Amino acid sequence: MRNNTKITNASIESAGLPKDAKHVIAEYIWNGFDAKAAEVSVDITSNALGFIESISIRDNGEGIAQETLDYSFGNFLDSLKKNSLKRSSYTRGKKGKGRFSFSLFATRAIWDTTVMMDDNLVSYSIRIDRDTKEHYDIRDIKSFAKAKGTGTSVKLAGIFNLTAAALESEEFTDFLALEFGWYLHLNRDWGYRIRINGTVLNYDNLIQETDSKIFTLYSNQENSYSFLVNYIRWKQPIGDRYYYYFLNNNKTEVAKLLSSFNNNAIDFHHSVYIESDFFDNFKQDDIAVSADDNLFSEKEQQQVYRKLLAELRDFLVRKQKKYIREQAVTVKLEELEKKDLLPRYSSTELDIKRKKILLSLIQELYIADPRAFVGIKADLIRTYLGLLDLLLQTDRKQDILPLFENAIALSDKERDTIRKILER
Repeated sequence: MRNNTKITNASIESAGLPKDAKHVIAEYIWNGFDAKAAEVSVDITSNALGFIESISIRDNGEGIAQETLDYSFGNFLDSLKKNSLKRSSYTRGKKGKGRFSFSLFATRAIWDTTVMMDDNLVSYSIRIDRDTKEHYDIRDIKSFAKAKGTGTSVKLAGIFNLTAAALESEEFTDFLALEFGWYLHLNRDWGYRIRINGTVLNYDNLIQETDSKIFTLYSNQENSYSFLVNYIRWKQPIGDRYYYYFLNNNKTEVAKLLSSFNNNAIDFHHSVYIESDFFDNFKQDDIAVSADDNLFSEKEQQQVYRKLLAELRDFLVRKQKKYIREQAVTVKLEELEKKDLLPRYSSTELDIKRKKILLSLIQELYIADPRAFVGIKADLIRTYLGLLDLLLQTDRKQDILPLFENAIALSDKERDTIRKILER
Protein backbone atom coordinates (compact mmCIF):
# COMPACT_ATOMS: atom_id res chain seq x y z
CA MET A 1 0.00 0.00 0.00
CA ARG A 2 1.60 3.25 -1.17
CA ASN A 3 1.25 6.35 0.98
CA ASN A 4 2.01 9.92 0.01
CA THR A 5 3.93 12.28 2.28
CA LYS A 6 4.57 15.99 2.61
CA ILE A 7 8.23 15.36 1.85
CA THR A 8 10.32 16.40 -1.13
CA ASN A 9 13.89 15.52 -2.02
CA ALA A 10 14.76 19.20 -1.85
CA SER A 11 13.44 19.54 1.70
CA ILE A 12 15.47 16.53 2.83
CA GLU A 13 18.67 17.57 1.11
CA SER A 14 18.50 21.02 2.75
CA ALA A 15 17.74 19.71 6.22
CA GLY A 16 21.27 18.96 7.39
CA LEU A 17 21.29 15.17 7.35
CA PRO A 18 24.42 13.38 8.61
CA LYS A 19 27.36 13.47 6.19
CA ASP A 20 29.15 10.46 7.65
CA ALA A 21 28.01 6.83 7.61
CA LYS A 22 28.82 6.30 11.28
CA HIS A 23 26.52 9.18 12.26
CA VAL A 24 23.76 7.66 10.13
CA ILE A 25 24.07 4.33 11.92
CA ALA A 26 24.08 6.14 15.28
CA GLU A 27 20.76 7.78 14.31
CA TYR A 28 19.17 4.36 13.79
CA ILE A 29 20.62 3.01 17.03
CA TRP A 30 19.14 5.95 18.90
CA ASN A 31 15.79 5.25 17.25
CA GLY A 32 15.94 1.77 18.78
CA PHE A 33 16.65 3.10 22.26
CA ASP A 34 13.96 5.75 21.78
CA ALA A 35 11.56 2.82 21.25
CA LYS A 36 12.56 1.54 24.73
CA ALA A 37 14.86 -1.18 23.43
CA ALA A 38 17.40 -2.69 25.81
CA GLU A 39 19.54 -4.14 23.00
CA VAL A 40 20.34 -2.91 19.51
CA SER A 41 22.29 -5.05 17.04
CA VAL A 42 24.12 -3.77 13.96
CA ASP A 43 24.94 -6.39 11.32
CA ILE A 44 27.08 -5.48 8.32
CA THR A 45 27.49 -7.78 5.31
CA SER A 46 30.16 -7.22 2.69
CA ASN A 47 31.32 -8.94 -0.50
CA ALA A 48 34.67 -10.39 -1.52
CA LEU A 49 35.75 -7.05 -2.96
CA GLY A 50 35.44 -5.37 0.41
CA PHE A 51 32.30 -3.35 -0.37
CA ILE A 52 29.28 -3.37 1.93
CA GLU A 53 26.14 -4.99 0.55
CA SER A 54 23.69 -4.26 3.37
CA ILE A 55 23.43 -2.91 6.91
CA SER A 56 20.77 -4.04 9.37
CA ILE A 57 19.96 -2.38 12.68
CA ARG A 58 17.70 -4.48 14.88
CA ASP A 59 16.18 -3.61 18.26
CA ASN A 60 13.87 -5.24 20.81
CA GLY A 61 11.85 -2.10 21.46
CA GLU A 62 8.13 -1.45 21.23
CA GLY A 63 7.95 -1.38 17.43
CA ILE A 64 6.32 1.26 15.23
CA ALA A 65 2.58 1.66 15.80
CA GLN A 66 0.75 1.66 12.47
CA GLU A 67 -1.57 4.51 13.43
CA THR A 68 1.45 6.82 13.86
CA LEU A 69 2.88 6.31 10.36
CA ASP A 70 1.15 9.25 8.67
CA TYR A 71 2.63 11.47 11.34
CA SER A 72 6.06 9.92 11.86
CA PHE A 73 6.84 8.88 8.27
CA GLY A 74 4.61 11.33 6.44
CA ASN A 75 6.09 14.52 7.90
CA PHE A 76 9.74 15.48 7.71
CA LEU A 77 11.47 17.45 10.48
CA ASP A 78 8.67 16.29 12.73
CA SER A 79 7.97 13.26 14.89
CA LEU A 80 5.91 12.04 17.79
CA LYS A 81 9.00 12.36 19.97
CA LYS A 82 8.93 16.13 19.58
CA ASN A 83 5.54 16.42 21.23
CA SER A 84 6.06 13.68 23.81
CA LEU A 85 6.72 14.46 27.44
CA LYS A 86 10.40 15.22 27.85
CA ARG A 87 11.89 12.41 29.89
CA SER A 88 15.58 13.02 30.41
CA SER A 89 17.91 10.90 28.27
CA TYR A 90 15.39 8.44 26.87
CA THR A 91 14.19 10.47 23.89
CA ARG A 92 16.96 11.65 21.62
CA GLY A 93 15.37 12.22 18.21
CA LYS A 94 13.04 15.19 17.80
CA LYS A 95 12.98 16.04 14.11
CA GLY A 96 12.56 12.72 12.35
CA LYS A 97 15.76 13.03 10.34
CA GLY A 98 17.00 9.56 11.24
CA ARG A 99 14.60 7.59 9.08
CA PHE A 100 15.75 9.41 5.92
CA SER A 101 19.49 9.54 6.65
CA PHE A 102 20.04 6.26 4.77
CA SER A 103 20.01 8.25 1.52
CA LEU A 104 23.63 9.27 2.19
CA PHE A 105 24.88 5.86 1.06
CA ALA A 106 21.91 3.52 0.41
CA THR A 107 19.19 3.36 -2.24
CA ARG A 108 16.44 2.05 0.02
CA ALA A 109 15.48 1.34 3.61
CA ILE A 110 13.07 -1.37 4.70
CA TRP A 111 11.66 -1.49 8.23
CA ASP A 112 10.25 -4.77 9.53
CA THR A 113 8.44 -4.03 12.75
CA THR A 114 6.34 -5.94 15.26
CA VAL A 115 4.12 -4.00 17.63
CA MET A 116 1.46 -4.79 20.23
CA MET A 117 -1.98 -3.68 19.03
CA ASP A 118 -5.17 -4.37 21.00
CA ASP A 119 -3.46 -7.12 22.98
CA ASN A 120 -2.24 -8.77 19.76
CA LEU A 121 1.10 -8.70 17.98
CA VAL A 122 1.05 -7.25 14.48
CA SER A 123 3.99 -7.29 12.06
CA TYR A 124 4.39 -5.31 8.83
CA SER A 125 7.03 -3.70 6.59
CA ILE A 126 7.69 -0.11 5.56
CA ARG A 127 9.82 0.74 2.54
CA ILE A 128 11.30 4.05 1.40
CA ASP A 129 13.38 4.43 -1.78
CA ARG A 130 16.05 7.06 -2.12
CA ASP A 131 14.72 8.41 -5.42
CA THR A 132 11.08 8.55 -4.29
CA LYS A 133 11.18 9.67 -0.69
CA GLU A 134 7.86 11.43 -1.18
CA HIS A 135 6.23 8.00 -0.88
CA TYR A 136 6.44 5.13 1.57
CA ASP A 137 5.03 1.66 1.13
CA ILE A 138 3.36 -0.53 3.76
CA ARG A 139 3.17 -4.24 3.05
CA ASP A 140 3.02 -7.76 4.52
CA ILE A 141 0.71 -6.99 7.44
CA LYS A 142 0.40 -10.10 9.61
CA SER A 143 -0.79 -11.08 13.07
CA PHE A 144 1.22 -13.31 15.42
CA ALA A 145 0.80 -15.18 18.64
CA LYS A 146 2.25 -13.52 21.72
CA ALA A 147 5.27 -15.81 21.65
CA LYS A 148 7.02 -13.41 19.31
CA GLY A 149 8.35 -10.21 20.87
CA THR A 150 8.08 -6.64 19.66
CA GLY A 151 10.88 -4.78 17.94
CA THR A 152 12.08 -3.26 14.69
CA SER A 153 14.73 -4.15 12.14
CA VAL A 154 15.72 -1.65 9.45
CA LYS A 155 17.73 -2.92 6.50
CA LEU A 156 19.70 -0.48 4.38
CA ALA A 157 20.30 -1.94 0.92
CA GLY A 158 21.79 -0.85 -2.37
CA ILE A 159 24.89 0.47 -0.60
CA PHE A 160 27.22 2.70 -2.61
CA ASN A 161 30.52 4.48 -1.89
CA LEU A 162 31.01 2.63 1.38
CA THR A 163 33.68 0.02 2.03
CA ALA A 164 33.70 -2.57 4.78
CA ALA A 165 36.94 -1.11 6.12
CA ALA A 166 35.11 2.10 7.07
CA LEU A 167 32.82 0.22 9.46
CA GLU A 168 35.22 -2.43 10.67
CA SER A 169 37.81 -0.05 12.06
CA GLU A 170 38.59 0.96 15.64
CA GLU A 171 37.56 4.48 14.67
CA PHE A 172 33.99 3.27 14.07
CA THR A 173 33.71 1.29 17.31
CA ASP A 174 35.38 4.08 19.30
CA PHE A 175 32.88 6.55 17.83
CA LEU A 176 29.95 4.37 18.91
CA ALA A 177 31.51 3.85 22.34
CA LEU A 178 31.81 7.61 22.86
CA GLU A 179 28.35 8.26 21.44
CA PHE A 180 26.61 5.64 23.56
CA GLY A 181 28.97 4.71 26.41
CA TRP A 182 27.50 7.23 28.85
CA TYR A 183 23.99 5.93 28.02
CA LEU A 184 24.92 2.26 28.29
CA HIS A 185 26.56 2.97 31.65
CA LEU A 186 23.48 4.87 32.75
CA ASN A 187 21.38 1.75 32.06
CA ARG A 188 23.97 -0.92 32.86
CA ASP A 189 21.80 -2.44 35.59
CA TRP A 190 19.09 -3.04 33.00
CA GLY A 191 21.43 -4.90 30.65
CA TYR A 192 21.45 -2.29 27.87
CA ARG A 193 23.93 -3.17 25.13
CA ILE A 194 24.86 -2.68 21.50
CA ARG A 195 26.17 -5.52 19.36
CA ILE A 196 28.26 -5.02 16.25
CA ASN A 197 28.21 -8.18 14.11
CA GLY A 198 27.47 -10.15 17.25
CA THR A 199 30.17 -8.58 19.44
CA VAL A 200 29.08 -6.48 22.41
CA LEU A 201 30.30 -2.89 22.16
CA ASN A 202 32.84 -2.19 24.89
CA TYR A 203 33.33 1.36 26.20
CA ASP A 204 35.62 0.61 29.16
CA ASN A 205 38.76 1.57 27.23
CA LEU A 206 37.44 5.12 26.85
CA ILE A 207 37.11 5.65 30.60
CA GLN A 208 40.04 7.63 32.00
CA GLU A 209 39.05 7.73 35.66
CA THR A 210 36.26 6.48 37.92
CA ASP A 211 35.31 7.12 41.50
CA SER A 212 32.39 6.26 43.77
CA LYS A 213 31.32 7.67 47.07
CA ILE A 214 28.27 7.96 49.29
CA PHE A 215 26.87 11.29 50.44
CA THR A 216 24.71 11.19 53.55
CA LEU A 217 22.78 14.43 53.86
CA TYR A 218 20.52 15.66 56.61
CA SER A 219 17.54 17.95 56.45
CA ASN A 220 16.87 20.59 59.07
CA GLN A 221 14.56 18.04 60.64
CA GLU A 222 17.58 15.73 61.06
CA ASN A 223 16.23 13.13 58.66
CA SER A 224 19.01 11.49 56.63
CA TYR A 225 19.18 10.60 52.95
CA SER A 226 21.91 8.58 51.22
CA PHE A 227 23.16 9.20 47.68
CA LEU A 228 25.48 6.84 45.82
CA VAL A 229 27.60 8.94 43.44
CA ASN A 230 29.42 7.32 40.52
CA TYR A 231 31.82 9.57 38.60
CA ILE A 232 33.42 8.91 35.22
CA ARG A 233 35.98 10.99 33.36
CA TRP A 234 36.14 10.09 29.68
CA LYS A 235 39.23 10.29 27.49
CA GLN A 236 37.37 12.15 24.73
CA PRO A 237 34.14 14.13 24.20
CA ILE A 238 31.04 11.95 24.56
CA GLY A 239 27.68 11.86 22.79
CA ASP A 240 25.96 13.95 25.44
CA ARG A 241 26.73 17.12 27.33
CA TYR A 242 28.09 16.79 30.85
CA TYR A 243 25.28 15.94 33.25
CA TYR A 244 24.33 14.80 36.69
CA TYR A 245 22.00 11.85 36.06
CA PHE A 246 19.50 11.23 38.88
CA LEU A 247 18.40 7.61 39.32
CA ASN A 248 15.69 6.33 41.66
CA ASN A 249 15.79 3.29 43.91
CA ASN A 250 14.95 1.14 40.88
CA LYS A 251 18.14 2.39 39.17
CA THR A 252 16.09 4.18 36.52
CA GLU A 253 16.95 7.68 35.40
CA VAL A 254 14.20 10.13 36.25
CA ALA A 255 15.95 13.45 35.54
CA LYS A 256 19.26 15.02 34.65
CA LEU A 257 20.91 18.38 35.26
CA LEU A 258 23.82 20.01 33.45
CA SER A 259 26.93 20.14 35.56
CA SER A 260 28.70 23.45 36.05
CA PHE A 261 31.60 22.44 33.81
CA ASN A 262 30.09 22.35 30.31
CA ASN A 263 31.79 25.54 29.18
CA ASN A 264 35.17 25.10 30.79
CA ALA A 265 38.43 25.65 28.98
CA ILE A 266 39.88 22.17 29.31
CA ASP A 267 39.05 18.65 28.14
CA PHE A 268 37.27 17.68 31.33
CA HIS A 269 34.85 15.11 29.88
CA HIS A 270 32.71 13.72 32.66
CA SER A 271 29.44 12.08 33.67
CA VAL A 272 28.05 11.77 37.19
CA TYR A 273 25.37 9.22 38.13
CA ILE A 274 23.53 9.64 41.44
CA GLU A 275 21.35 6.85 42.85
CA SER A 276 18.96 7.29 45.77
CA ASP A 277 15.43 6.50 46.86
CA PHE A 278 15.23 10.27 47.38
CA PHE A 279 14.46 10.41 43.64
CA ASP A 280 11.62 7.89 43.72
CA ASN A 281 9.06 10.68 43.30
CA PHE A 282 11.37 12.97 41.36
CA LYS A 283 10.56 14.28 37.86
CA GLN A 284 12.50 16.13 35.17
CA ASP A 285 10.56 19.30 35.99
CA ASP A 286 11.89 19.16 39.56
CA ILE A 287 15.53 19.80 38.68
CA ALA A 288 15.46 23.61 38.94
CA VAL A 289 15.45 25.22 42.36
CA SER A 290 12.86 27.98 42.19
CA ALA A 291 13.45 31.40 43.63
CA ASP A 292 10.30 31.28 45.75
CA ASP A 293 11.27 28.01 47.46
CA ASN A 294 8.36 26.10 45.96
CA LEU A 295 10.36 23.37 44.23
CA PHE A 296 8.85 20.59 46.32
CA SER A 297 5.59 20.32 48.21
CA GLU A 298 7.66 19.41 51.29
CA LYS A 299 10.28 21.97 52.20
CA GLU A 300 12.47 19.28 53.69
CA GLN A 301 13.05 17.78 50.23
CA GLN A 302 14.10 21.15 48.90
CA GLN A 303 16.66 21.58 51.66
CA VAL A 304 18.22 18.21 50.89
CA TYR A 305 18.23 18.83 47.14
CA ARG A 306 20.05 22.14 47.59
CA LYS A 307 22.63 20.48 49.80
CA LEU A 308 23.08 17.70 47.26
CA LEU A 309 23.76 20.15 44.42
CA ALA A 310 26.32 21.97 46.57
CA GLU A 311 28.06 18.68 47.43
CA LEU A 312 28.10 17.58 43.80
CA ARG A 313 29.60 20.86 42.66
CA ASP A 314 32.33 20.71 45.33
CA PHE A 315 33.00 17.11 44.35
CA LEU A 316 33.45 18.05 40.66
CA VAL A 317 35.55 21.09 41.53
CA ARG A 318 37.98 18.80 43.33
CA LYS A 319 37.98 16.33 40.43
CA GLN A 320 38.59 19.04 37.88
CA LYS A 321 41.44 20.61 39.84
CA LYS A 322 43.03 17.18 40.27
CA TYR A 323 42.81 16.61 36.52
CA ILE A 324 44.27 20.05 35.76
CA ARG A 325 47.14 19.66 38.19
CA GLU A 326 48.04 16.14 37.03
CA GLN A 327 47.52 16.53 33.27
CA ALA A 328 46.01 19.67 31.76
CA VAL A 329 48.44 22.22 33.20
CA THR A 330 51.42 20.43 31.63
CA VAL A 331 49.74 20.66 28.24
CA LYS A 332 49.07 24.38 28.74
CA LEU A 333 52.67 25.17 29.77
CA GLU A 334 53.99 23.27 26.75
CA GLU A 335 51.59 25.22 24.55
CA LEU A 336 52.85 28.57 25.90
CA GLU A 337 56.44 27.51 25.21
CA LYS A 338 55.65 26.20 21.72
CA LYS A 339 53.79 29.38 20.72
CA ASP A 340 56.61 31.55 22.08
CA LEU A 341 54.32 33.39 24.49
CA LEU A 342 56.75 33.41 27.42
CA PRO A 343 59.30 36.18 28.00
CA ARG A 344 62.79 35.55 26.64
CA TYR A 345 65.23 34.16 29.20
CA SER A 346 68.94 33.65 29.12
CA SER A 347 70.73 30.64 30.58
CA THR A 348 71.93 32.57 33.64
CA GLU A 349 71.04 31.30 37.08
CA LEU A 350 68.93 34.41 37.76
CA ASP A 351 66.89 34.04 34.56
CA ILE A 352 66.39 30.33 35.16
CA LYS A 353 64.99 31.16 38.61
CA ARG A 354 62.71 33.90 37.21
CA LYS A 355 61.34 31.54 34.59
CA LYS A 356 60.68 28.85 37.17
CA ILE A 357 58.77 31.30 39.37
CA LEU A 358 56.72 32.59 36.43
CA LEU A 359 55.82 29.06 35.31
CA SER A 360 54.78 28.20 38.87
CA LEU A 361 52.51 31.25 38.96
CA ILE A 362 50.99 30.37 35.59
CA GLN A 363 50.39 26.84 36.82
CA GLU A 364 48.54 28.00 39.93
CA LEU A 365 46.52 30.54 37.96
CA TYR A 366 45.50 27.89 35.44
CA ILE A 367 44.57 25.41 38.17
CA ALA A 368 42.47 28.04 39.95
CA ASP A 369 40.61 29.04 36.79
CA PRO A 370 41.62 27.70 33.36
CA ARG A 371 39.29 30.21 31.70
CA ALA A 372 41.94 32.86 32.38
CA PHE A 373 43.60 31.81 29.13
CA VAL A 374 40.47 31.40 26.99
CA GLY A 375 39.41 33.86 24.31
CA ILE A 376 42.54 36.00 24.71
CA LYS A 377 44.70 36.84 21.71
CA ALA A 378 48.25 35.56 21.73
CA ASP A 379 49.73 39.07 21.78
CA LEU A 380 47.75 39.96 24.89
CA ILE A 381 48.86 36.78 26.67
CA ARG A 382 52.47 37.53 25.73
CA THR A 383 52.09 41.09 27.09
CA TYR A 384 50.36 39.92 30.26
CA LEU A 385 53.08 37.37 31.02
CA GLY A 386 55.77 39.92 30.23
CA LEU A 387 54.30 42.35 32.74
CA LEU A 388 54.16 39.62 35.37
CA ASP A 389 57.81 38.86 34.72
CA LEU A 390 58.75 42.54 35.09
CA LEU A 391 56.82 42.78 38.35
CA LEU A 392 58.69 39.73 39.66
CA GLN A 393 61.94 41.67 39.24
CA THR A 394 60.82 44.49 41.55
CA ASP A 395 60.20 44.81 45.27
CA ARG A 396 56.46 44.97 44.49
CA LYS A 397 56.07 41.34 43.49
CA GLN A 398 53.83 40.67 46.49
CA ASP A 399 51.27 42.89 44.74
CA ILE A 400 50.75 40.06 42.24
CA LEU A 401 48.56 38.16 44.71
CA PRO A 402 45.94 40.95 45.03
CA LEU A 403 45.92 41.21 41.24
CA PHE A 404 45.08 37.52 40.99
CA GLU A 405 42.42 37.81 43.71
CA ASN A 406 40.70 40.62 41.81
CA ALA A 407 40.58 38.51 38.68
CA ILE A 408 39.60 35.05 39.95
CA ALA A 409 38.27 33.38 43.09
CA LEU A 410 41.10 31.73 45.02
CA SER A 411 40.76 29.16 47.76
CA ASP A 412 42.76 29.59 50.96
CA LYS A 413 45.10 26.81 49.84
CA GLU A 414 45.63 28.40 46.42
CA ARG A 415 46.25 31.78 48.04
CA ASP A 416 48.88 30.30 50.37
CA THR A 417 50.58 28.47 47.49
CA ILE A 418 50.88 31.68 45.44
CA ARG A 419 52.19 33.59 48.44
CA LYS A 420 54.93 31.01 48.98
CA ILE A 421 55.90 31.15 45.30
CA LEU A 422 56.29 34.94 45.53
CA GLU A 423 58.50 34.59 48.60
CA ARG A 424 61.15 32.58 46.75
